[in-house]
Amino acid sequence: LCSHRRRGPFVPLSLPRDLRARVSQRSVREMLASRLRLASKYVVGVSVKDISGSQAAVKKAIAFAQAGDKISAIHVPRMVPEMMLSSMNDPADASEEALASLLNLPSKAGASAQQKMKEAAEAEMKRLSKDIEIEYKVGAPTSDVKQALLATCRYEGANFLVLGAGEGGKGSIPPFVAGNADGLTVCIVRDHLM
Repeated sequence: LCSHRRRGPFVPLSLPRDLRARVSQRSVREMLASRLRLASKYVVGVSVKDISGSQAAVKKAIAFAQAGDKISAIHVPRMVPEMMLSSMNDPADASEEALASLLNLPSKAGASAQQKMKEAAEAEMKRLSKDIEIEYKVGAPTSDVKQALLATCRYEGANFLVLGAGEGGKGSIPPFVAGNADGLTVCIVRDHLM
């Protein structure tokens, strides 16, 4: 006599075949429903300075992710320093277009980084035969990227933060995030540095 232990009563496997099939279908449905409730949210930090690290991070997130998980690749640009604006003779003489293009520089750089990330993610999903939902976002420019990245993870409800090690493996954001990310699993990817 074999048995299958579930929450609730003991279910012997020597039941009639049709009843055993209904129990198995119910168990599978419960398992899938619980998997959806436990689906994870991954945030991948995108860096314009470390594109190869960001690509390695999105590949690692795809490798970790299961069906039902979601990945958000987010670039939080550094705010344009005021020095750039003060280097003009007189900012009042600058045209609206010139000022708008200066202010949009971080977002444009982030958008081009996102395009490279999309290409790497699509190739990795094809290689692993996975279909994971990935969204790409560019945050508002900020002067404190480290805190903004943590705040973005909290806002997104992330369970995991995956990011590259920084330019040349010596970035300052990964160690800061690893030390200050409460309630969040941080994965710093160094595979591409070999």
